[in-house]
Amino acid sequence: MTLAFTPTQLFYLTSLRCNERCTKCSHWKVRDHPRMVDVGLVIEAVRAVRSAREFCIVGGEPLVYRDRVLSILLALADLPIRTTVVTNGVPCTPEFVGRLKGLNVHLVFSIDTLDPVRWRWVRGTDSMEQVFRNLDHIRATLHPRQLSIQSVLAEETRNDVAAVGAWCRERGIYHSIQPYVQGGFDGSWTPAHPAAARAGGGDDGSPCLAADRNLSIMPDGSVFTCFQQALIPGSSRPIGRLGETPISEMLESAYTETVLSRMRTCSLPCKVLKCNQ
Repeated sequence: MTLAFTPTQLFYLTSLRCNERCTKCSHWKVRDHPRMVDVGLVIEAVRAVRSAREFCIVGGEPLVYRDRVLSILLALADLPIRTTVVTNGVPCTPEFVGRLKGLNVHLVFSIDTLDPVRWRWVRGTDSMEQVFRNLDHIRATLHPRQLSIQSVLAEETRNDVAAVGAWCRERGIYHSIQPYVQGGFDGSWTPAHPAAARAGGGDDGSPCLAADRNLSIMPDGSVFTCFQQALIPGSSRPIGRLGETPISEMLESAYTETVLSRMRTCSLPCKVLKCNQ
């Protein structure tokens, strides 16, 4: 059977809970714990999407739930897909990293500054020393291609991001830059990217590459095309929910095709996010 929608990039948002208090984001302020989908349903869903090439686990801080994440990684180890875990680095302990040996897993550390004083302003904690200890352990334990660093570029972090990039180049670590957007993160930083800064939208004439490509699983098991789908007019309803509707039915539904058609002409500012590039 040929599916109408064959996503290649899968995402799983574990929850919005986080162990840091970053000024760029308000997720850590979320106190209510969402109903978390059974981890077996997440594994089943990823395995059912045969077109998948990449699977990204995000939060909040996903490694607040290390056991949950590890069980997913081990269960998907036989699939020909790469799994990425985006982490602030604090809970990425040597014990956890040791379990990743031999797995097709890529760790992305979020690092926005190298200055200890600025670090406390960015993170709201004094976690810099712990993060870099964990980073050193990864570099000594895993293959270099299993680690990269991502920085968020805002008006407030231009100089910091440049310094992080130079530091990474000196050590042969891949460094990527994520433009800051307010929508969905609601922090106190100022967008530096023109499209992200537009109050009325981010339409610079370029397409949103998440259309026809992304599939996103939310903490409660609801499934959307992209994390910002609900912001698209007429698209607030998920395309399905794990445990209630088979993934194959979600991908073939008329509602899903309607959402995808709207995404193809979407002008939201989130087009500058990495999940849309």
